[in-house]
Amino acid sequence: MPKPIKFEYEKKAPFRDAFYFIIICEGKSREPDYFRFFVDISSRVKIVPVESSNDGSSPEKLIGLANTEIRKLDATAGKDRIWFVIDTDRWRKQIRTLRRATATRPQWKVAQSNPCFEVWLYYHARSVPPEGDPKSCGKWKPLLPKVIKGGFNPDFHPAAIETAIENAKKNYAEEGDLPITGATQAWFLAEDLLPLIKKDLDMIKDKFPPPATP
Repeated sequence: MPKPIKFEYEKKAPFRDAFYFIIICEGKSREPDYFRFFVDISSRVKIVPVESSNDGSSPEKLIGLANTEIRKLDATAGKDRIWFVIDTDRWRKQIRTLRRATATRPQWKVAQSNPCFEVWLYYHARSVPPEGDPKSCGKWKPLLPKVIKGGFNPDFHPAAIETAIENAKKNYAEEGDLPITGATQAWFLAEDLLPLIKKDLDMIKDKFPPPATP
């Protein structure tokens, strides 16, 4: 099997003073697979996607996972960044626990999607919300192959992160500090990450096909 295009560019060894950008993911596949695209893309930052453990993916479990990862990497408070990537559909009542935990830690941030991460993936290809106002993750997941030929491919399509930021930002609204249905805070994370990788991403992104319409 030929190597995916994502592995054809030269990976960068981090600078000695590069800092960690740790992404704690509620999911075990789609979210960490997306962020793995950016691992070693730049020497300025060490991107660490962390999938949820077999013990569960509740907000309380994710906080424990973050603390474990911080100890393992010997991350530095005030320098290294921690992002939590979570959905709304499963943990709506417990998300406040996570937000209270991040409120006292300036480097801890939450990127919540409503209802799920597929909202963020959708905006890599579309600039307007889907018709029908789908409210459940069960309706968003089968939507992606309908708007992206072959479905979302984490080996290629994350290169369109700037398009996704623009589209998701344009369609973002919230109630309190929570995104409304069909909106995502993943663009908060992406805007935080992009300045750290943009120079290197610009050098390689023409190798990756953008999301195409079926």
